[in-house]
Parts: sequence; C-alpha cells; structure tokens
Amino acid sequence: MKIAKYPFAVFSAALFTVMLITPISSISNLLWLNSVDMPVGIISSLEVLLFDFQRLGILLYGVVIIGFAIAFSFTAVLINFTNISSKYLYALAGAVSIGAAMYLMVELLFESELLGGNRTFVGKVLHWIAGFFGGYFYYSLISKNKNYTFIVRFFGILYAYLILGFVLNWVFTPESAAADYGFVLKDLNDNAQNALIRDFTSFFISTFIFTILGVITLNPTWFLAAGIIYYGAAVFNLYAIFIHGTNYNQIYIGEIILGSWPTIIAFAILYFKKKE
Repeated sequence: MKIAKYPFAVFSAALFTVMLITPISSISNLLWLNSVDMPVGIISSLEVLLFDFQRLGILLYGVVIIGFAIAFSFTAVLINFTNISSKYLYALAGAVSIGAAMYLMVELLFESELLGGNRTFVGKVLHWIAGFFGGYFYYSLISKNKNYTFIVRFFGILYAYLILGFVLNWVFTPESAAADYGFVLKDLNDNAQNALIRDFTSFFISTFIFTILGVITLNPTWFLAAGIIYYGAAVFNLYAIFIHGTNYNQIYIGEIILGSWPTIIAFAILYFKKKE
C-alpha cells in the first residue's frame, strides 16, 4: 500500500484539478456568449457546465495525469537538494505542470485553444492556481499513511464519474441518448417517449446515487446494488435476444463491465474488513 498510494495520489489529484479547471473554461465560454448577445439561460448554462465537466474532463484527466506524474516525480528528487517545504514544492510543481500542459496542448496537439478559459491572462492564472491546489492536494495524500479505503474510494468516484455521463445524456439530450440504443425518439408516440426517458434516466441516476453512497459510507451493499442492476440488464438483454428473437447487440458487454466494477469494489471492501 505504501507504494500504491503514489500513483493513486496522482490519479486523485488529477481528478481534483480537472474538477477545478473545467468550470473555469465553461464560465469563460458562457461569458463570451453573453457578450455577443447570445441567449444564455439558467438551464443552458447548467447544461454547459455539466457536459464540460464530464466530456471535456475525460480528455483533460489524461493530460493532467501525465503532467502530474512527470512533475511530481521530478519534485520527489528535487526535495533532496533543497530546504523548501515539500508541500510548497509539490504545489508549485502542480502549477508549472498545468501551465506546460496547456501550452503543449495548443502547440503540439490541437493548434487551437481547446479551453476557453486559457484564452485570457486571467484564465491562464486561474488554471495555474488550480494546478497549485492540485499539487498541494497530492502532497496531503502522500504525507499520511493510507489503507485500502483510499483506493476503494478512488475507483468508486471514477465509476460514478463515468455513470454521470449517461445521466447527463438522458437528462439534457434524450434524443442523442436514445439513438445510442437504436431508438429514434421522435418516431415514438408521447407515451413511449415518456417511458423511455423516465426509465433510463431513473436507471442511471439510481446507480449513480448508489455509488456515491457507497463511496461515502463504504457499505458494500450500495456497490452490490449498483452491480445487480447492470447484471440484470445484461441477463435480460440476452433473454430478449434468445427467447424473444430481438436483434443481437453487444450492449450487454458494457452492462457486464458496469455490473462487475462496483461488484468487485463491494467484495474488496468485504475482504479487507475481514482482515482487520
């Protein structure tokens, strides 16, 4: 666990930093839209914030992980040659890595400003500050001994983050979400549209809530509840194919993965609790 805490601290600090960075870009874009007299309502603003956090966050997460891994590894060596407090060195390393990552994303990868907040000096400074806090958060994670709950909670939060994407699709863009399952929402009558939207939205929101409760309480029952729902979906998917002759699809593979992930977390909690 002593060694494992370092990579998981990088993953956790990166996710924390992404949570700080994405609203900066979202709000910057909303302010720009408002400045050019584009209609920006409360619902549309909320939609932009949430979708940026989920979709843009996935790309940023990978970039920040790489940047933090390099910066914090270098800092771990530098600590031996300086009297500066470790927590400030890691915080500064976080800020520098974010600044470098934002620059390289433009110059080497996209050749355009992917992040709206990075187009202004104030936005750049806010990104650096987010990296600073991310580095400080990393230090706080590695400065204390961790047990299995640290890794369990990380995987639980990451799982909930992925499920959030399904939730947002069904809440804000049900036509697109329905198309992923082969439905043309507008071709269905009102009752069928209602049933589809309410059932799928409830399905994903429930498992999202179960996972968050599991992360907070470390009660394996919540994770098992989420896993059972997706296992059930996979079983009845195959039942519909082979018994009722519906078209074959591979969605059940994703359902098995989504069912196995929280189930493994639940059994890990039970295993480690028995060893205590």
